Amino acid sequence: MLLSFDFFFFFCDDWNSLALSLPSLSLSSLLGRADAEDHKKGGTPFIAQSRLPNGYSTLSTVGKITGFEGRLDLYSAETRVRVSTDKGSLDIRAIVHSDDMLIAYELTPAGDEKGARLDFVPLMAIAPARLQADLDVAKKGDRANKTRKSWASAPYVYNPDPVLTKFAGYDVSRQTLVAGGEIGTAWTIREQANGTRLLLVSIEHSYPEATAVKDAVAHLQKMQKESFESMLTRHRVWWHDYYPKSFISLDDTRMESFYWIQVYKFAAGARKGRAFMDTMGPWMVENTAWANGWFNLNTQLSYWFLSTANRFEVAESLFTKLDENLPTLVANMPAEYGGECAGMSTIVPQTFISPFPSGRLGFTGELLWTCHDYWLMLERTMDAERTTENFFPLLKKSVNTYLHIMEEGADGKLHLPYTRSPEYGGGEDCNFNLALFRWGCATLVEIAERYQIDDPLLPQWQDVLARLVDYPTNENGYMVAKDFPLEQSHRHYSHLMMIYPLREINIDQPENRELIAQSVDHWINYPGRGNAGYSWSGAAAMYALMQDGETAEQYLDTFMRMQEVYPNNPAEIHPTTMYTETKRVQPVTETPLSLCDSMQLMLLQSWGDTIRVFPAIPESWENISFAGLLAKGGFEISATRAVGQTQFVSIQSRAGEPCIVKLDSVEDDIESRRWLMRQTWRHHPNVRRVVFAFPLPAPRTVKLYSALLRNF
Repeated sequence: MLLSFDFFFFFCDDWNSLALSLPSLSLSSLLGRADAEDHKKGGTPFIAQSRLPNGYSTLSTVGKITGFEGRLDLYSAETRVRVSTDKGSLDIRAIVHSDDMLIAYELTPAGDEKGARLDFVPLMAIAPARLQADLDVAKKGDRANKTRKSWASAPYVYNPDPVLTKFAGYDVSRQTLVAGGEIGTAWTIREQANGTRLLLVSIEHSYPEATAVKDAVAHLQKMQKESFESMLTRHRVWWHDYYPKSFISLDDTRMESFYWIQVYKFAAGARKGRAFMDTMGPWMVENTAWANGWFNLNTQLSYWFLSTANRFEVAESLFTKLDENLPTLVANMPAEYGGECAGMSTIVPQTFISPFPSGRLGFTGELLWTCHDYWLMLERTMDAERTTENFFPLLKKSVNTYLHIMEEGADGKLHLPYTRSPEYGGGEDCNFNLALFRWGCATLVEIAERYQIDDPLLPQWQDVLARLVDYPTNENGYMVAKDFPLEQSHRHYSHLMMIYPLREINIDQPENRELIAQSVDHWINYPGRGNAGYSWSGAAAMYALMQDGETAEQYLDTFMRMQEVYPNNPAEIHPTTMYTETKRVQPVTETPLSLCDSMQLMLLQSWGDTIRVFPAIPESWENISFAGLLAKGGFEISATRAVGQTQFVSIQSRAGEPCIVKLDSVEDDIESRRWLMRQTWRHHPNVRRVVFAFPLPAPRTVKLYSALLRNF
C-alpha cells in the first residue's frame, strides 16, 4: 500500500528500524536496534536504562531532488523508493532481513545519478528523554516544561562520542557506553555487475562485553558473497509463512486493513529470541520519553491479540524471556521478600533488571499482569510441560508478592494495604491489585488441580479465593480503591481489570450485568479530556464482552476518527497507523495493537468454559470470515457469515478438551451430525443462540453449516 510521506514513512524489523523522510527535499534513513539500551545504575530508570539512538544514512544525489515516491510492501516486508532529480533518478529497494542481522539497500541509478550514495552519520548515544530535556532547557530556560527541567537537572553521565573507523576492512561506527558494552554499526558497499550498488549494514549491541563492532562485521562477512536476490528470497520465506497462520476479513475494509498492518508491525518489532516489543516498537525516533519497555499497560496491551491470532513466533519474544529471566525477577525484589517472590518495576529493559522499590507497593501488579498475557497463550497451546515447568513457578513467585503484603482485617476478610492503580493513584483494597491477586490464585489452583501438583501453598491460595475482600464499589460501579471513587476523566481502565482483560466478572453472571454496564459507562463517558486511543479500544473490548456489537463498533470508529471526534485531544492516529499521544508527537506502539484484540473479541471469544463464535457483530458487518483463530482449550476455529447469517463454523481440537460452543443457529453436516449424535452432548436455546457441548478428541474437526437445526 502507499503510505504518507508528509510525516513519516517507515520500514522496520525486530532488531532495528528504518525511517524515510523528505524534509526540504532531502532523504534520510534512521537506523537503530531495539535492544541497544544503556545500562546505567540508579538515576531515573527511563533515562538511565533507555533505548539509545544510533545514527542515520543520508542520501547524496548528483542532482537536485525534484520528486519522491515510495511503497511499503507489507506482504514481502520490502520498501521500494524512486527519487527523481534534475540529473536522472535513483531506485532504492530496502529490507531489514527477517533472519539475518542485516539491512540491505539496492541502489539503481539512471541518467547521471551514478554517483549517488548513502552515507552513515552517527548520533550521540543520549537517552531521548534526556536529550529533549536538555534541548528544551537550552531553548526556553526558566520557561521550559517543569518535568523536563527536572530531567535535565538530574545527574547523568554522557556516553562518549561515537568513533568512525575501520575494522577488518569494513567501515564501522563504535559507540562505547560508560556503563559497559558498546553499540557497533558496520557497513559496506558492493558494486554490482549490472550497475547497481548494494549497501549492507549491520548493527550489534553487546553488554557487558565490548564485542558489538566485531559481531556486526561478522554478519557482513557472512553475507558478503550472497546476491541481493538470494537475500530477498530467504527474507520473503519467513514473511510468507507468517501471514497465513490465521486470517480475518471484514465488511469494514478500513478496519480490516488496520488489523493486517498491525500484524505486520508486530513481526517488524519483535521476534522469538530477540527483543520484546517495547513502547517505541518499530519506531526509531529521538523525540520521546518512552524509549523503554513500560509494564504498567503498554507491553501487556501490545501482546494481547497474538495468542488468538496464532502468532506465537512473535509472542515468544516476551514469554521466552520470562522463562529465562525468573532468577532476575526474583533478584529484583528487596531482601525482606525472602527470595520467594518475583517482581519488577514499571520500566523494564530487555535484561529485565528492574528493581522493585523497597517499601513502595505502586508496582505490585506489573509482573502478575504480564503473567496473564503468558497464560492466554498457554490456554490455547495446552502445553502441559511448559505450564508446569516454566509458568507455574513464575506465577507462584509473582503471587507470593501479594501473599507477603496481604493483611487479615477485623472482618475476617483478607485485604491489601495501600497499592497503586496504574496512573490513577492508590489506596487500600485497590481493585487493580485485588483483581490480579484473585486471578493469580485461581489460576494456580486450576493448574495444581489439572496437573495434580501437590503444592504446599494450595490451601493458602484456596483460602485467598474464599476470603479475599470484595471489590470496592459505589453507586457508579467499581471504584479505584476503598474510599477512592473514580471522579476524573482518565484514559486508563486499570480499576476494571476484573471485567477486561481478566473476565473474572462477566455477563454469564446475571447478578453482575448491571454493575458491568454501569462501571464501563461511568468510566468511558466521564466528562473531560482524559480519554486516549487505548481508552476507546478498551471500551470496544468491554462492550464486545457484553455482546453489544453496535457499541463496540462505535468505539472502534471513534478510535479511527479520533481527531475528528475529539479535535482538542492531543492523541492522533496517523496514516501509517502509527499513534502519538502528546503534542510533542511522541510515538507509542501499544494502542494500535490493542485494537486488534477488540476486533477479535467481536469475532471470537473463549472464556469461562465456553467458546463464543460471532458474539458481538454489528449489523453493518454482514459479510465477514475468519480462519485459524485459536480458542481456550486448544481449539482452532474458522467461521463465515454472509448477509448477516452464520454460514459455516469449523472447530478443530488440538488437545482433546471438552468443547462447549455458543453460536448462531447452524446445522452440522451429515458426517459431523452422525458423529455428534453418538456423543454425550446437549444444546440449550439462549435468546437467538445455541450452545453445544460435546467431547472433541484431537485431532477431530467438527464442521457446522447454516440451517434451522431441524435435528436438534
